[in-house]
Amino acid sequence: MQKNYREGGVGLLDAAPGTYLVSAYFDDNQVDLVTCNVLGWQVGKDRRLTPLTLDVRAADEDPWFVVHPDGRVEASDGRGWDNRDAWLDEERKARRRAA
Repeated sequence: MQKNYREGGVGLLDAAPGTYLVSAYFDDNQVDLVTCNVLGWQVGKDRRLTPLTLDVRAADEDPWFVVHPDGRVEASDGRGWDNRDAWLDEERKARRRAA
């Protein structure tokens, strides 16, 4: 049996159906959204949640964003928005300021 030295989590939680990890890519005024189903959540030793998806690199970007079934969007850094449009508006403004 091969040993695994990666730090593991302390538990797993199911994700509600309709929970997605989402990334936005902007090209001029067009937005391309890439979504990935969140199958569950890994609880780390530091009590942080990490989304479990079929794409193991989907949550590598920091911050990552989750769309919940009720339409709310939350970021891994604690920010939140009431809906996807509010999140996209703020992301668009942040990218314009950075340019």
